[in-house]
Amino acid sequence: MNSSKRSWKVYPTNYRAREVQQLAHWIRAGESGSLIGLAGAGKSNLLGFLFRQPEIMSEAIGLPLTQLALIQVDLNNLPTTDLATFFRVILRAMFEAQASFPENLHQPLETLYRKVEDKTDPFLAQSALREWLGQCKAQQIRLVLILDPFDFFCQSATTAMFDNLRGLRDSFKTTLSYIVGLRRPVSYLRDPLELGELYEIVDTHVCWLGAMEPSDARWVISQVETATEQTFDEATVTELIRLTGGYPALLRAASLWRARLSPLPDMALWEDRLAVEPTIQNRLRDMRLSLTGEEEATLAILQQALDQPPSPQRNESLRQIEQKYNETLQRLQAKRLCYFTTQGWQLFSPLLAHFVAHMEGVSAGRIWHEPRTHRFWEGERELTHLSLKDMELLRHFLTHPLAVHSIDDLIDAAWLEDDSSGVSKEAVQQAIRHLRKQIEPNPAKPCYLLTEHRVGYRFFPEGAPLG
Repeated sequence: MNSSKRSWKVYPTNYRAREVQQLAHWIRAGESGSLIGLAGAGKSNLLGFLFRQPEIMSEAIGLPLTQLALIQVDLNNLPTTDLATFFRVILRAMFEAQASFPENLHQPLETLYRKVEDKTDPFLAQSALREWLGQCKAQQIRLVLILDPFDFFCQSATTAMFDNLRGLRDSFKTTLSYIVGLRRPVSYLRDPLELGELYEIVDTHVCWLGAMEPSDARWVISQVETATEQTFDEATVTELIRLTGGYPALLRAASLWRARLSPLPDMALWEDRLAVEPTIQNRLRDMRLSLTGEEEATLAILQQALDQPPSPQRNESLRQIEQKYNETLQRLQAKRLCYFTTQGWQLFSPLLAHFVAHMEGVSAGRIWHEPRTHRFWEGERELTHLSLKDMELLRHFLTHPLAVHSIDDLIDAAWLEDDSSGVSKEAVQQAIRHLRKQIEPNPAKPCYLLTEHRVGYRFFPEGAPLG
Protein backbone atom coordinates (compact mmCIF):
# COMPACT_ATOMS: atom_id res chain seq x y z
CA MET A 1 0.00 0.00 0.00
CA ASN A 2 1.51 3.37 -1.02
CA SER A 3 1.76 6.39 1.30
CA SER A 4 -1.12 8.17 -0.45
CA LYS A 5 -3.44 5.22 0.18
CA ARG A 6 -2.28 4.95 3.78
CA SER A 7 -3.02 8.64 4.40
CA TRP A 8 -6.66 8.16 3.40
CA LYS A 9 -6.90 4.99 5.50
CA VAL A 10 -6.38 7.01 8.70
CA TYR A 11 -9.71 8.78 8.20
CA PRO A 12 -12.40 7.41 10.53
CA THR A 13 -15.07 5.34 8.79
CA ASN A 14 -17.76 7.72 10.06
CA TYR A 15 -15.98 10.83 8.74
CA ARG A 16 -18.53 13.47 7.74
CA ALA A 17 -21.29 10.91 8.23
CA ARG A 18 -24.12 13.44 7.92
CA GLU A 19 -22.93 14.68 4.53
CA VAL A 20 -22.09 11.19 3.29
CA GLN A 21 -25.65 10.09 4.05
CA GLN A 22 -27.03 13.06 2.11
CA LEU A 23 -24.92 12.28 -0.95
CA ALA A 24 -25.79 8.60 -0.66
CA HIS A 25 -29.50 9.48 -0.68
CA TRP A 26 -29.11 11.21 -4.06
CA ILE A 27 -27.12 8.39 -5.62
CA ARG A 28 -29.48 5.73 -4.30
CA ALA A 29 -32.30 7.59 -6.07
CA GLY A 30 -30.24 7.87 -9.28
CA GLU A 31 -29.82 11.64 -8.87
CA SER A 32 -26.90 14.08 -9.07
CA GLY A 33 -26.04 17.23 -7.15
CA SER A 34 -23.53 19.72 -5.81
CA LEU A 35 -21.31 19.56 -2.75
CA ILE A 36 -20.61 23.18 -1.86
CA GLY A 37 -18.11 24.20 0.77
CA LEU A 38 -16.87 27.66 1.67
CA ALA A 39 -13.11 28.16 1.72
CA GLY A 40 -11.52 25.81 4.24
CA ALA A 41 -14.62 23.64 4.74
CA GLY A 42 -12.82 20.48 3.57
CA LYS A 43 -14.76 19.86 0.35
CA SER A 44 -11.86 18.33 -1.58
CA ASN A 45 -10.92 16.22 1.44
CA LEU A 46 -14.40 14.72 1.64
CA LEU A 47 -14.56 14.00 -2.10
CA GLY A 48 -11.08 12.48 -2.01
CA PHE A 49 -12.06 10.36 0.97
CA LEU A 50 -15.13 9.00 -0.83
CA PHE A 51 -13.13 8.23 -3.97
CA ARG A 52 -10.39 6.39 -2.09
CA GLN A 53 -12.68 4.69 0.42
CA PRO A 54 -15.60 3.59 -1.81
CA GLU A 55 -16.73 1.00 0.73
CA ILE A 56 -18.04 3.87 2.88
CA MET A 57 -20.43 5.05 0.17
CA SER A 58 -21.20 1.46 -0.81
CA GLU A 59 -22.49 0.76 2.69
CA ALA A 60 -24.37 4.06 2.89
CA ILE A 61 -26.17 3.41 -0.41
CA GLY A 62 -26.72 -0.27 0.19
CA LEU A 63 -24.98 -1.46 -2.98
CA PRO A 64 -22.16 -4.02 -3.11
CA LEU A 65 -18.78 -2.64 -4.18
CA THR A 66 -19.00 -4.61 -7.41
CA GLN A 67 -22.01 -2.48 -8.40
CA LEU A 68 -20.66 0.94 -7.44
CA ALA A 69 -17.77 2.92 -8.95
CA LEU A 70 -16.86 6.40 -7.74
CA ILE A 71 -14.45 8.05 -10.18
CA GLN A 72 -12.77 11.37 -9.45
CA VAL A 73 -12.21 13.47 -12.58
CA ASP A 74 -9.57 16.13 -11.92
CA LEU A 75 -10.86 19.13 -13.86
CA ASN A 76 -7.66 21.04 -13.10
CA ASN A 77 -5.90 18.87 -15.67
CA LEU A 78 -7.77 19.65 -18.88
CA PRO A 79 -4.99 20.29 -21.43
CA THR A 80 -7.41 21.98 -23.85
CA THR A 81 -11.13 22.71 -24.00
CA ASP A 82 -12.00 20.72 -27.12
CA LEU A 83 -14.56 17.93 -26.82
CA ALA A 84 -12.19 15.13 -27.80
CA THR A 85 -9.84 16.01 -24.95
CA PHE A 86 -12.75 16.32 -22.53
CA PHE A 87 -14.04 12.82 -23.34
CA ARG A 88 -10.53 11.35 -23.18
CA VAL A 89 -9.86 12.94 -19.78
CA ILE A 90 -13.01 11.29 -18.41
CA LEU A 91 -11.97 7.94 -19.91
CA ARG A 92 -8.46 8.37 -18.54
CA ALA A 93 -9.82 8.97 -15.04
CA MET A 94 -11.74 5.69 -15.25
CA PHE A 95 -8.77 3.83 -16.69
CA GLU A 96 -6.49 5.09 -13.91
CA ALA A 97 -9.09 3.98 -11.36
CA GLN A 98 -9.84 0.66 -13.04
CA ALA A 99 -9.55 -1.10 -9.68
CA SER A 100 -12.95 0.48 -8.92
CA PHE A 101 -14.54 -1.85 -11.47
CA PRO A 102 -14.96 -5.65 -11.43
CA GLU A 103 -11.83 -7.45 -12.64
CA ASN A 104 -13.51 -8.80 -15.76
CA LEU A 105 -13.95 -5.21 -17.01
CA HIS A 106 -10.32 -4.11 -16.59
CA GLN A 107 -9.17 -5.31 -20.00
CA PRO A 108 -12.17 -3.95 -21.95
CA LEU A 109 -11.67 -0.57 -20.26
CA GLU A 110 -7.98 -0.46 -21.13
CA THR A 111 -8.71 -1.48 -24.71
CA LEU A 112 -11.23 1.34 -25.13
CA TYR A 113 -8.96 3.93 -23.58
CA ARG A 114 -5.87 2.91 -25.56
CA LYS A 115 -7.96 2.93 -28.72
CA VAL A 116 -8.67 6.69 -28.44
CA GLU A 117 -6.01 8.12 -26.12
CA ASP A 118 -4.23 9.81 -29.03
CA LYS A 119 -7.29 10.51 -31.19
CA THR A 120 -8.45 14.10 -31.75
CA ASP A 121 -11.78 13.26 -33.38
CA PRO A 122 -14.47 13.97 -30.72
CA PHE A 123 -16.81 11.41 -32.29
CA LEU A 124 -14.32 8.58 -31.66
CA ALA A 125 -13.67 9.60 -28.05
CA GLN A 126 -17.37 10.10 -27.36
CA SER A 127 -18.19 6.71 -28.91
CA ALA A 128 -15.61 4.98 -26.71
CA LEU A 129 -17.00 6.69 -23.60
CA ARG A 130 -20.56 5.75 -24.51
CA GLU A 131 -19.52 2.17 -25.21
CA TRP A 132 -17.94 1.99 -21.76
CA LEU A 133 -21.05 3.42 -20.11
CA GLY A 134 -23.05 0.81 -21.99
CA GLN A 135 -20.89 -1.94 -20.51
CA CYS A 136 -21.39 -0.48 -17.02
CA LYS A 137 -25.13 -0.44 -17.64
CA ALA A 138 -25.08 -4.07 -18.77
CA GLN A 139 -23.27 -5.02 -15.55
CA GLN A 140 -25.72 -2.93 -13.47
CA ILE A 141 -22.93 -0.72 -12.14
CA ARG A 142 -23.84 2.64 -10.67
CA LEU A 143 -21.12 4.99 -11.92
CA VAL A 144 -20.61 8.27 -10.03
CA LEU A 145 -18.34 10.87 -11.57
CA ILE A 146 -16.88 13.27 -8.98
CA LEU A 147 -16.23 16.48 -10.92
CA ASP A 148 -13.97 18.71 -8.85
CA PRO A 149 -13.17 21.58 -8.90
CA PHE A 150 -16.27 22.34 -10.95
CA ASP A 151 -15.76 26.10 -10.35
CA PHE A 152 -12.51 26.01 -12.30
CA PHE A 153 -14.11 23.94 -15.05
CA CYS A 154 -17.03 26.38 -15.42
CA GLN A 155 -14.65 29.26 -16.10
CA SER A 156 -13.21 27.65 -19.22
CA ALA A 157 -15.69 25.00 -20.35
CA THR A 158 -17.60 25.39 -23.58
CA THR A 159 -21.36 25.14 -23.92
CA ALA A 160 -20.82 21.92 -25.88
CA MET A 161 -19.13 20.35 -22.82
CA PHE A 162 -22.12 21.17 -20.63
CA ASP A 163 -24.51 19.84 -23.27
CA ASN A 164 -22.57 16.59 -23.52
CA LEU A 165 -22.52 16.07 -19.75
CA ARG A 166 -26.29 16.43 -19.80
CA GLY A 167 -26.60 14.19 -22.86
CA LEU A 168 -24.57 11.41 -21.24
CA ARG A 169 -26.69 11.66 -18.12
CA ASP A 170 -29.92 11.47 -20.14
CA SER A 171 -28.71 8.46 -22.11
CA PHE A 172 -27.57 6.50 -19.04
CA LYS A 173 -29.94 7.60 -16.29
CA THR A 174 -29.87 4.26 -14.49
CA THR A 175 -26.07 4.17 -14.63
CA LEU A 176 -24.55 7.64 -14.36
CA SER A 177 -24.64 10.28 -11.60
CA TYR A 178 -22.55 13.39 -10.97
CA ILE A 179 -21.28 14.95 -7.77
CA VAL A 180 -19.78 18.35 -8.54
CA GLY A 181 -17.53 20.11 -6.05
CA LEU A 182 -18.02 23.88 -5.72
CA ARG A 183 -17.04 26.77 -3.45
CA ARG A 184 -20.17 28.71 -4.37
CA PRO A 185 -23.44 27.93 -6.17
CA VAL A 186 -23.09 27.29 -9.87
CA SER A 187 -25.35 30.26 -10.77
CA TYR A 188 -22.51 32.59 -9.80
CA LEU A 189 -20.13 30.89 -12.22
CA ARG A 190 -22.02 30.74 -15.50
CA ASP A 191 -25.32 31.94 -16.85
CA PRO A 192 -27.87 29.18 -16.10
CA LEU A 193 -29.05 29.50 -19.71
CA GLU A 194 -25.54 28.58 -20.88
CA LEU A 195 -25.51 25.53 -18.64
CA GLY A 196 -28.83 24.52 -20.12
CA GLU A 197 -30.49 21.49 -18.59
CA LEU A 198 -27.26 20.54 -16.80
CA TYR A 199 -28.08 23.39 -14.41
CA GLU A 200 -31.11 21.44 -13.17
CA ILE A 201 -29.04 18.32 -12.60
CA VAL A 202 -26.39 19.93 -10.39
CA ASP A 203 -28.55 22.58 -8.70
CA THR A 204 -31.63 20.61 -7.66
CA HIS A 205 -29.74 18.77 -4.92
CA VAL A 206 -27.23 20.77 -2.86
CA CYS A 207 -25.22 19.71 0.18
CA TRP A 208 -23.50 22.52 2.07
CA LEU A 209 -20.32 21.57 3.88
CA GLY A 210 -19.45 23.56 6.98
CA ALA A 211 -18.46 22.95 10.59
CA MET A 212 -17.79 19.35 11.58
CA GLU A 213 -19.48 17.15 14.11
CA PRO A 214 -17.57 16.93 17.44
CA SER A 215 -16.23 13.44 16.66
CA ASP A 216 -14.69 14.64 13.38
CA ALA A 217 -13.34 17.77 15.05
CA ARG A 218 -11.63 15.63 17.69
CA TRP A 219 -10.08 13.52 14.95
CA VAL A 220 -8.65 16.63 13.23
CA ILE A 221 -7.12 17.69 16.54
CA SER A 222 -5.67 14.21 17.01
CA GLN A 223 -3.92 14.52 13.64
CA VAL A 224 -2.29 17.77 14.79
CA GLU A 225 -1.27 16.08 18.04
CA THR A 226 0.37 13.26 16.08
CA ALA A 227 2.15 15.65 13.70
CA THR A 228 3.48 17.84 16.52
CA GLU A 229 4.12 14.95 18.95
CA GLN A 230 1.95 16.55 21.61
CA THR A 231 -1.07 15.51 23.65
CA PHE A 232 -3.79 17.99 24.54
CA ASP A 233 -5.87 17.59 27.67
CA GLU A 234 -9.68 17.39 27.46
CA ALA A 235 -10.14 21.04 28.44
CA THR A 236 -7.88 22.13 25.57
CA VAL A 237 -9.70 19.98 23.02
CA THR A 238 -13.09 21.24 24.18
CA GLU A 239 -11.99 24.89 24.04
CA LEU A 240 -10.45 24.57 20.57
CA ILE A 241 -13.70 23.10 19.24
CA ARG A 242 -15.77 25.78 20.96
CA LEU A 243 -13.71 28.71 19.66
CA THR A 244 -13.56 27.45 16.07
CA GLY A 245 -17.01 25.90 15.99
CA GLY A 246 -15.37 22.80 14.51
CA TYR A 247 -14.73 24.49 11.17
CA PRO A 248 -11.88 22.48 9.57
CA ALA A 249 -9.50 25.26 8.47
CA LEU A 250 -10.02 27.26 11.67
CA LEU A 251 -9.69 24.19 13.87
CA ARG A 252 -6.44 23.05 12.31
CA ALA A 253 -4.93 26.56 12.47
CA ALA A 254 -5.98 27.01 16.10
CA SER A 255 -4.66 23.55 17.04
CA LEU A 256 -1.27 24.29 15.46
CA TRP A 257 -1.21 27.65 17.30
CA ARG A 258 -1.80 25.83 20.57
CA ALA A 259 0.86 23.22 19.77
CA ARG A 260 3.64 25.74 19.15
CA LEU A 261 2.70 28.15 21.95
CA SER A 262 5.04 28.39 24.92
CA PRO A 263 4.49 29.56 27.57
CA LEU A 264 0.77 28.86 27.36
CA PRO A 265 -1.47 31.84 28.26
CA ASP A 266 -4.51 31.50 30.46
CA MET A 267 -7.33 29.82 28.52
CA ALA A 268 -9.54 32.85 29.13
CA LEU A 269 -7.20 34.82 26.83
CA TRP A 270 -7.20 32.36 23.95
CA GLU A 271 -10.08 33.94 22.06
CA ASP A 272 -8.48 37.38 22.00
CA ARG A 273 -5.09 35.95 21.06
CA LEU A 274 -6.46 33.72 18.30
CA ALA A 275 -8.66 36.50 16.90
CA VAL A 276 -5.57 38.47 15.83
CA GLU A 277 -3.50 35.50 14.65
CA PRO A 278 -2.65 36.01 10.94
CA THR A 279 -3.47 32.39 10.02
CA ILE A 280 -6.91 32.67 11.62
CA GLN A 281 -7.52 36.09 10.06
CA ASN A 282 -6.61 34.78 6.60
CA ARG A 283 -8.99 31.86 6.86
CA LEU A 284 -11.82 34.06 8.07
CA ARG A 285 -11.20 36.50 5.21
CA ASP A 286 -11.40 33.62 2.74
CA MET A 287 -14.73 32.60 4.25
CA ARG A 288 -15.99 36.17 3.96
CA LEU A 289 -15.19 36.19 0.24
CA SER A 290 -17.55 33.22 -0.16
CA LEU A 291 -20.53 35.22 1.12
CA THR A 292 -22.98 37.29 -0.87
CA GLY A 293 -23.19 40.97 0.01
CA GLU A 294 -26.62 40.36 1.49
CA GLU A 295 -25.30 37.54 3.71
CA GLU A 296 -22.34 39.63 4.84
CA ALA A 297 -24.61 42.54 5.77
CA THR A 298 -27.01 40.26 7.66
CA LEU A 299 -24.20 38.66 9.67
CA ALA A 300 -22.89 42.11 10.61
CA ILE A 301 -26.34 43.32 11.69
CA LEU A 302 -26.97 40.15 13.70
CA GLN A 303 -23.63 40.29 15.48
CA GLN A 304 -24.05 43.98 16.27
CA ALA A 305 -27.28 43.14 18.10
CA LEU A 306 -25.74 40.10 19.83
CA ASP A 307 -22.91 42.28 21.15
CA GLN A 308 -25.38 44.40 23.12
CA PRO A 309 -25.89 43.67 26.85
CA PRO A 310 -29.01 41.59 27.63
CA SER A 311 -32.05 43.85 27.77
CA PRO A 312 -35.61 44.09 26.43
CA GLN A 313 -34.28 46.40 23.68
CA ARG A 314 -31.71 43.80 22.62
CA ASN A 315 -34.40 41.10 22.51
CA GLU A 316 -36.61 43.32 20.39
CA SER A 317 -33.74 44.07 17.99
CA LEU A 318 -33.08 40.35 17.57
CA ARG A 319 -36.77 39.68 17.01
CA GLN A 320 -36.92 42.34 14.28
CA ILE A 321 -33.75 41.00 12.65
CA GLU A 322 -35.19 37.50 12.58
CA GLN A 323 -38.40 38.77 11.05
CA LYS A 324 -36.79 41.07 8.49
CA TYR A 325 -33.84 38.89 7.45
CA ASN A 326 -35.32 35.45 7.97
CA GLU A 327 -34.74 34.27 4.40
CA THR A 328 -31.07 35.26 4.50
CA LEU A 329 -30.64 33.75 7.96
CA GLN A 330 -32.02 30.48 6.62
CA ARG A 331 -29.41 30.52 3.84
CA LEU A 332 -26.67 31.23 6.37
CA GLN A 333 -27.94 28.35 8.46
CA ALA A 334 -27.83 26.06 5.39
CA LYS A 335 -24.19 27.10 4.98
CA ARG A 336 -23.65 26.23 8.68
CA LEU A 337 -22.52 29.77 9.52
CA CYS A 338 -25.20 30.42 12.10
CA TYR A 339 -27.84 28.42 13.91
CA PHE A 340 -31.00 28.92 15.95
CA THR A 341 -31.12 28.16 19.67
CA THR A 342 -33.63 28.77 22.45
CA GLN A 343 -31.87 32.12 22.90
CA GLY A 344 -32.25 32.97 19.20
CA TRP A 345 -29.80 33.13 16.30
CA GLN A 346 -26.08 32.72 17.01
CA LEU A 347 -22.96 32.63 14.84
CA PHE A 348 -21.39 29.18 14.86
CA SER A 349 -18.00 30.27 16.20
CA PRO A 350 -16.76 32.92 18.68
CA LEU A 351 -13.83 33.56 16.33
CA LEU A 352 -16.19 34.22 13.43
CA ALA A 353 -18.32 36.45 15.69
CA HIS A 354 -15.25 38.48 16.65
CA PHE A 355 -14.21 38.78 12.99
CA VAL A 356 -17.68 39.89 11.86
CA ALA A 357 -17.88 42.48 14.64
CA HIS A 358 -14.67 44.09 13.35
CA MET A 359 -15.20 43.84 9.58
CA GLU A 360 -14.60 46.98 7.56
CA GLY A 361 -16.24 47.93 4.29
CA VAL A 362 -19.30 45.80 4.96
CA SER A 363 -21.79 45.53 2.12
CA ALA A 364 -25.03 47.44 2.60
CA GLY A 365 -27.06 44.45 1.40
CA ARG A 366 -29.45 43.63 -1.44
CA ILE A 367 -30.23 46.25 -4.10
CA TRP A 368 -33.94 46.73 -4.64
CA HIS A 369 -36.42 49.10 -6.24
CA GLU A 370 -39.57 50.69 -4.90
CA PRO A 371 -41.68 51.04 -8.08
CA ARG A 372 -44.35 53.27 -6.56
CA THR A 373 -41.90 55.98 -5.51
CA HIS A 374 -39.17 55.17 -8.09
CA ARG A 375 -36.62 54.97 -5.28
CA PHE A 376 -33.68 52.59 -5.26
CA TRP A 377 -32.14 51.05 -2.16
CA GLU A 378 -29.07 49.09 -1.17
CA GLY A 379 -30.12 47.32 2.00
CA GLU A 380 -31.33 50.12 4.28
CA ARG A 381 -29.38 52.80 2.41
CA GLU A 382 -31.21 54.79 -0.24
CA LEU A 383 -29.24 55.34 -3.42
CA THR A 384 -29.77 59.07 -3.71
CA HIS A 385 -27.03 59.99 -6.18
CA LEU A 386 -28.18 57.96 -9.16
CA SER A 387 -28.35 59.65 -12.53
CA LEU A 388 -31.28 59.04 -14.87
CA LYS A 389 -29.11 56.63 -16.86
CA ASP A 390 -28.13 54.82 -13.63
CA MET A 391 -31.80 54.35 -12.82
CA GLU A 392 -32.66 53.09 -16.31
CA LEU A 393 -29.86 50.56 -16.16
CA LEU A 394 -30.69 49.44 -12.60
CA ARG A 395 -34.36 49.06 -13.43
CA HIS A 396 -33.44 46.82 -16.37
CA PHE A 397 -30.94 44.77 -14.32
CA LEU A 398 -33.42 44.27 -11.48
CA THR A 399 -36.05 43.09 -13.95
CA HIS A 400 -33.61 40.53 -15.40
CA PRO A 401 -31.26 39.47 -12.60
CA LEU A 402 -28.54 36.81 -13.19
CA ALA A 403 -28.96 36.96 -16.98
CA VAL A 404 -26.09 38.02 -19.24
CA HIS A 405 -26.73 41.40 -20.86
CA SER A 406 -24.89 42.30 -24.05
CA ILE A 407 -23.98 45.87 -25.01
CA ASP A 408 -26.84 45.85 -27.53
CA ASP A 409 -29.30 44.65 -24.85
CA LEU A 410 -28.35 47.56 -22.61
CA ILE A 411 -28.59 50.09 -25.42
CA ASP A 412 -32.11 48.87 -26.22
CA ALA A 413 -33.08 49.01 -22.53
CA ALA A 414 -31.54 52.26 -21.33
CA TRP A 415 -31.08 54.44 -24.42
CA LEU A 416 -34.68 54.31 -25.62
CA GLU A 417 -34.82 58.05 -26.24
CA ASP A 418 -31.73 57.95 -28.46
CA ASP A 419 -30.99 56.59 -31.88
CA SER A 420 -29.43 53.27 -30.89
CA SER A 421 -27.14 53.38 -33.89
CA GLY A 422 -25.50 56.46 -32.41
CA VAL A 423 -24.72 54.90 -29.01
CA SER A 424 -21.17 53.61 -28.88
CA LYS A 425 -19.77 50.69 -26.92
CA GLU A 426 -17.59 53.19 -25.04
CA ALA A 427 -20.68 55.15 -23.96
CA VAL A 428 -22.22 52.02 -22.44
CA GLN A 429 -18.96 51.11 -20.69
CA GLN A 430 -18.73 54.62 -19.28
CA ALA A 431 -22.32 54.37 -17.98
CA ILE A 432 -21.47 51.03 -16.33
CA ARG A 433 -18.43 52.58 -14.64
CA HIS A 434 -20.56 55.42 -13.33
CA LEU A 435 -23.21 53.05 -11.98
CA ARG A 436 -20.58 50.95 -10.24
CA LYS A 437 -19.31 54.04 -8.40
CA GLN A 438 -22.80 54.46 -6.96
CA ILE A 439 -23.49 50.87 -5.88
CA GLU A 440 -20.23 48.98 -5.40
CA PRO A 441 -18.36 48.93 -2.05
CA ASN A 442 -15.20 48.65 -4.17
CA PRO A 443 -15.80 49.55 -7.85
CA ALA A 444 -12.42 48.01 -8.76
CA LYS A 445 -13.69 44.65 -7.46
CA PRO A 446 -17.42 44.70 -8.24
CA CYS A 447 -19.81 42.23 -6.67
CA TYR A 448 -23.19 43.53 -7.90
CA LEU A 449 -22.43 44.25 -11.55
CA LEU A 450 -19.94 41.78 -13.00
CA THR A 451 -18.28 41.78 -16.40
CA GLU A 452 -18.69 38.63 -18.47
CA HIS A 453 -15.57 38.62 -20.64
CA ARG A 454 -16.36 39.26 -24.31
CA VAL A 455 -20.07 38.74 -23.63
CA GLY A 456 -21.48 41.57 -21.53
CA TYR A 457 -22.55 42.04 -17.93
CA ARG A 458 -24.41 40.13 -15.20
CA PHE A 459 -26.21 41.73 -12.29
CA PHE A 460 -26.61 40.11 -8.86
CA PRO A 461 -29.00 42.10 -6.62
CA GLU A 462 -27.67 40.31 -3.52
CA GLY A 463 -24.00 40.92 -4.37
CA ALA A 464 -22.12 37.90 -5.76
CA PRO A 465 -19.43 36.19 -3.66
CA LEU A 466 -15.96 37.41 -4.57
CA GLY A 467 -14.10 34.20 -3.76
